[in-house]
This record gives sequence, C-alpha cells and structure tokens, in this order.
Amino acid sequence: MKATPGSCSETDGPPSVDSDLQHRIVLLWGGDRLSPPRLTTVVTECGARAHLVESVSAIQEVAPSRRHGTAVVDLGGALPPDDVGLEAIRLFKQYGYKIIAHARGSRSWPIGKKCKVLLAGAASLLDYDDPKFTQELRRLLADLLRAETEEEQGAEELKRLMHELGIVGTSSVMIELFHQVRRFGPLSDLPVLITGETGTGKELLAVAVQRLDPKRREGPFVPLNCGALNRSLAESELFGYQRGAFTGADRNRKGLIRAAHGGVLFLDEIGELDGSLQPVLLRVLQESRVRSIGEDHEIQVNVRVIAATNRNLENAVQHDTFRADLFHRLNVLRLHVPRLRERAADIGPLIEHFLGKYGATLPFRCTAVAADFVEALTQVDLPGNVRQLGNIVWRALINKSDQGVLCLGDLPAEIWKELSDPRTEASADSAPSPKSPESLAKLPDPQIFTSLTGMLQNQHWSLAQCLQYCERVLLQAALHQTRGNQSRAAQVLGITPRSVYNKVHKHQLWV
Repeated sequence: MKATPGSCSETDGPPSVDSDLQHRIVLLWGGDRLSPPRLTTVVTECGARAHLVESVSAIQEVAPSRRHGTAVVDLGGALPPDDVGLEAIRLFKQYGYKIIAHARGSRSWPIGKKCKVLLAGAASLLDYDDPKFTQELRRLLADLLRAETEEEQGAEELKRLMHELGIVGTSSVMIELFHQVRRFGPLSDLPVLITGETGTGKELLAVAVQRLDPKRREGPFVPLNCGALNRSLAESELFGYQRGAFTGADRNRKGLIRAAHGGVLFLDEIGELDGSLQPVLLRVLQESRVRSIGEDHEIQVNVRVIAATNRNLENAVQHDTFRADLFHRLNVLRLHVPRLRERAADIGPLIEHFLGKYGATLPFRCTAVAADFVEALTQVDLPGNVRQLGNIVWRALINKSDQGVLCLGDLPAEIWKELSDPRTEASADSAPSPKSPESLAKLPDPQIFTSLTGMLQNQHWSLAQCLQYCERVLLQAALHQTRGNQSRAAQVLGITPRSVYNKVHKHQLWV
C-alpha cells in the first residue's frame, strides 16, 4: 500500500514528504533528559525538522516566535508525572501548540494521572515502551503537521467566512472558537449549548451555526427568551393551538416549536426556564413530537435546538434548580464565548466594526479611530462585553461635533471618571523600575522568607514548584486589587493582558 503525502506507516517505511511540510519545525522537550535519536528520526521522516528545547524557560524564548506549532514532550517515567513536565505542556499550550506527550510505562499509570497530562494541554499521551510507540508517534505527528498546514492555508478563507457571518475577532481564542463553530455547524441533528456572559454575542454564534448547517441553513431561525416565557401561556406559545380550543382561540396557531420545523429553535437564557416547563421541553427533545392544544394526535417535528445561557448550569443542577437530564440532553456540543476582558486583542477590531456599522447612519462620516480611544477602552471594565462596547462607540459618535477621528475626548464622561480614578491611574502606570543588585541581594520580609523556607524544607518543593505557587499567589493578589479586571491586573504585574488571561487558565483561577 502506498503512503499518501505527509502520512506515515510503520510497514511502508518513511513517507513521501509533502512539500508544504518541509519547513515545519517540531519542538522536542525532555527537561534534563536527552532526546532519543529515534524521535528526531520520526520527525524527519514526517517531513519536518526537530528542534531540541532543554528547559522550561527555553520554551518561553522559542515558542512565541511561532503562533502555532507542534511539540513532543518527554515526561520521563515518573509516577505521577512531575510538575516540571506538566508546566512544559501548559506553556506549549499557552502559545497555541498541539502537544504529544510520552513517558515510559505510561500505559500502566492510574487513569487520574493520565488525565492530569490531558488537562495540562496534551492532545495525546503515548507509552514510550509500547512496541507500537514509533508507529503511533508517526501517525499523530503526520496528522498534526498536515492540519497545521491546512489551517494556515485556510486562514484567509476563515477570515472571509467570519466576516460574512458578522463575527469580529482576531484573538487566538476567537479563532479557535470559530473553528468549533465550523465543526459543529454540519452536525445537523445534535443540540448545541452556548455559554458566556451577557453581551458576548451568543445569539450571533447560534445564527452562524445554522448558516453553516447545510441541512438547516434555508430553514427558519426561531428565537425564544426563556426568561420571558409566561407559565400560563407557555403551552400555547410553544405548542400552538387549534381554533376553538379555548376562549379567544379564533384561529389555528403553530406554536414556536412547529414554526422552527426544518430549522433552528434558539432557546435564549435557558437557565431561566421555569422548573415546571423543563420536563415539557425535555420530552420534546427526546421524542421530537408535539401536540397542539385541542389536537388529538402528536405531530413529528424536525428541529435543531440551540440553547444559550449566562448561568452556570452545572451549579444549577447541583442546587436542583435545573434538571440534570435536560442539561445532559442539551450539553452535547458546547461553545463557550470568552469575556471581552479575556480577549483584549479584539477590542480594536470591534471598535472599527461598530464605527462602520453606526457611522453610516450619521449625517457626517467618521472613518478612523485614534489610538487613545482604543487604549482607554482596553483599560476600563466592560461587564456588558461586546454589547456595552458597541453602546459606548454609538454614544461617542452621536456626541461627536466634528468629522475628525474618534478620540479620547469623544468618550462619555463616566469613562473619563473611571480612568482618572486613583486606583486606575496607579494600575495604569508602567511597572516600577527594576531594583538595584544591592537591594535584590537583601533578605525579603521575615514573614515572606519564612514561607519560602517552608516551601523548600517542609513541602520539599523544587524551584519550579515554588515559582509556580508564587506566580499563582501574585496573580490572585493582582486580580483582587483590580476587582477582577484582567487588563488592569496586567498593568499591575507589568505583563500583557493576554499573559494574564493565559495564567488565569493555567492556574484554573476562573473556577
């Protein structure tokens, strides 16, 4: 059997090399362990070049030079995997890499230890002692390298499609989210649950899912705000009724579920659905049948359900305010829309989008935005997310008295007030100048020194473990000081908002 370009086969020998893969680089990390020659050989056979990364700090030097990439991480043979190896995986994941991890004897590890590696960010965990290790590594590497090439080749098409669907964003989290939307769209008969704060654009994603669904894109999109559904009228709203079924029923009505036949029923704020209506909706999802008030027989319906919520439904299930069986029925395909403060890179493009959208409705044209306008909006708290940002741009345009660029002076007074608050000014200042070598050489505060000594002596932590713990504590302190505002926390810590976002996820501080 002949191997396809870029594929690998244990029996067929080295694959023919896809010309698009010849300049790919695969990073090999093993801490203080030397990378086995056969790993380099496998990388070469799959059409890429191997580059050894010898420490965690080296990852931070090498990985940022590429937006995406592939890495192979050697976890040794420790049980459980050591924290340094897991930290290496997290760092690669932070920089957008796809990671294959391996370790000696990992096949016999307890399932919980394997899950730690996957939670850190590895796509796969291989057993180095497995006779099929080389074959499996070849297969996985070939798939990842090919996907990386296809993703880059399709970048322009992706941007065009996002623009066509009205989705604005250049951040890596939004690009990854849209990749999910593209995967979920064609899965026509599976429900989708979209989570995210108010104003993040959940309905926009629901519409995008339908438009990418070849089976339902021509069908209706029927939205329903579950929080506004009146219990006494819910049955007639959802299922419809026959003429004469009750007083005032002077005509037949389909109801919202039948009106969505062949298309999508969008259940917005599903977490607000009245408890008495949850079993009714569950039955519709299970049976795909409805019966209007006054009808004798049920009618088959063909509807895809997309639900959205800003609530934590897992917590609602635990507190018995949302049915577990309904949650599991809805939670088949899941999309999470990140908060705007977690993707500051999207604020500029969104402002440009709203400028084009609203500017055309005004008697004068404003076609440009000043840097201070964008900078200001990356520093203020926007709990209303994209919806609030659009409102601010709209108000700034209305209040503008000239045709110049949109600048800091066009923002509403409450934005100026928030930015001029002493706490905001303090956090917006640049990081303090580095201490002199003499001051750094002094011992820290006794209480801090005692704590650090305890980490080393009592906890038996390594330097990497101590640094990870300190990073987490400092991040928590900065977020507490800035009341959860990640952009301000970044200024306090002297790092970028993107770094804060990545560290919040790395330390699981969003839970």
